[in-house]
Amino acid sequence: MNRILIILQVFFTCNVFAQDVLITPGTTVTISAGTPMAITNALTNNGVLVNNGSILIGGQWVNNGTYTPGTGAITFNSTAPVQVINHNAQAFNSLTISGGGVKQFLADITINDELVLTDGILESSNNAKINFGGTATFSGGSDASHIKGIVQRTGQGDLIFPIGNGNVYLPVQLNDVGADITAAVTLHEISGEVLTGDNTLASLSNQRYWSLNLLSGNLSQGKIVLPAASENFTDLTQVVVAGSSTALGPYTTLGSSNFTGTPSAGTVFSELAPTTAFYALAAANTENTINVYNAVSVLEDGKNDFLRILNIEQYSNSAVSIFNRWGDRVFQMKGYNNNDRNKRFNGLSDAGVALPSGTYFYSINLGDGSETKTGYLHLK
Repeated sequence: MNRILIILQVFFTCNVFAQDVLITPGTTVTISAGTPMAITNALTNNGVLVNNGSILIGGQWVNNGTYTPGTGAITFNSTAPVQVINHNAQAFNSLTISGGGVKQFLADITINDELVLTDGILESSNNAKINFGGTATFSGGSDASHIKGIVQRTGQGDLIFPIGNGNVYLPVQLNDVGADITAAVTLHEISGEVLTGDNTLASLSNQRYWSLNLLSGNLSQGKIVLPAASENFTDLTQVVVAGSSTALGPYTTLGSSNFTGTPSAGTVFSELAPTTAFYALAAANTENTINVYNAVSVLEDGKNDFLRILNIEQYSNSAVSIFNRWGDRVFQMKGYNNNDRNKRFNGLSDAGVALPSGTYFYSINLGDGSETKTGYLHLK
């Protein structure tokens, strides 16, 4: 077996091809700009490797020393079933995954510039994660090439998390993110567990759910987009995004503002902001039963920002009235609609004045000849 044993400070300025490379302690190796270094088998770094060129690794990568990404690119292109990447929780500038098979990473990897997913599954071991820097992007993403593990991103606008289960690409997207956030998304395939939901839902996915760990910022004005693949639903028009504070539920609907495709290959956009920790797809309860969620917060944090009345949209002639504890009517709306900010109770009086915290009473006339529904709500 041919092996290059590097024991001195070296600057590579021409093409370098080798089967194995070992960089010994105390040695600095610099790959100059425009220089390719192709390693057929293993590359072990016990010194300092500065990459301003391009490195192709066909075998195991063990980084026990320091890897300085410089302006360079690195490609893992093994055609073996498994290629091990032990990067010692350091950064890559530009990283390309090709050659197929599994690229198993044993420690956190930070992407400074770009991740190119061409062919191969970037699979986490030891609970390691892929962390995209603030300006980092990715290209590709498919059944043949995605991340199976935790993906963390920082930014705003529309953020895509290119995750999957090793066989199917199941990306999650956070849309309409205002100020910068940092969030991590993990996919959980269901195996024996059963998700539960409240009465806003008729059934839940029996395939998977996702966890969202918001590390900084807020998503009170954002939306979450979940993929549908081999789900137990027949019609995406009845499917909503559901959220829960615990992994197995109970989940409650976050609604659906849009959908594309089919239950085997589609996406569902939430109506409400993603402010819980866990998410799944679910079939909405389409019965005509009216259900009042009687807690209203005026913090505009995406949690109970308005008086939600399940199925009220099915009664176009409805009239909703709210009274204070002295019996004075402070709000009235005909044709109440959860989806229209101007036709729902957001904690403001008819005159647009913020009402004080406390207990209020509601009256709901559906306009269909049925009995008026009454009850109370808490405003805080």
